Amino acid sequence: MAMIYTEEVQKELDNILKAFRNYIDEQNYFDIVYSKKIGYVWIVVDDPGAAGAEQLDTPEALLDNLFNDIINDVVAPRESAHLNEAHALTESEEAECRRRITAILEQIEGGADEYLDYLDEYIKDYQERYNGVDE
Repeated sequence: MAMIYTEEVQKELDNILKAFRNYIDEQNYFDIVYSKKIGYVWIVVDDPGAAGAEQLDTPEALLDNLFNDIINDVVAPRESAHLNEAHALTESEEAECRRRITAILEQIEGGADEYLDYLDEYIKDYQERYNGVDE
């Protein structure tokens, strides 16, 4: 059987998952599982028929899903009041997202700075997407 990930990518994914383990375990609607055939997979568990599984083939794909999920945790109360209206993060929401994610990223052995830089880029892209900068 061919290697699904390079040794370096596998180690990086494992380190990210180790840091996010408590967060993932606390969620009742998704899980990340490992398949020998396709690697790590994000699955919806509260309604498995609602969405397909998503292969997490890079550390960035894994972080994108986790960052987005944490942002949704912060934004959800506002979003429920304005269904189907996407918004950029308010200043306080962005600060709360950064606080939650940074606390987790700082647990990653030997790579927190790289991941914190990635978080900065992710939030910048998120804000541009919902501020309509590219429209």
